[in-house]
Amino acid sequence: MSRPTTPLPLIFATRGLVVWALARAAAGLTLVLAGAPPREAFVLAPSAALLMVGVAAALGHVDVARRGERALLGNFGVSRMRLTAWVALPALAGEIALGALAGTLG
Repeated sequence: MSRPTTPLPLIFATRGLVVWALARAAAGLTLVLAGAPPREAFVLAPSAALLMVGVAAALGHVDVARRGERALLGNFGVSRMRLTAWVALPALAGEIALGALAGTLG
């Protein structure tokens, strides 16, 4: 018995979440190693948070290019804008959640 196929948006949203988490952790670790207090390293200003969303979206496109999936997605009718949305929305949600958590913790 074959298992049901996973929808494309879910696949790319999951990849986007993983890419964002790794990029966010790398940026935070870099700031901590540079001497920033840990709290300030992981709580970013809104402009820096938007930059992280852009970095996650760009890395998502790099991942698609590295895997050679661009032509396949084009055949499925997935535009670059739609792919960007699928990859960037989890990063945006994560940044909003981290910002809300930082605001709650004071």
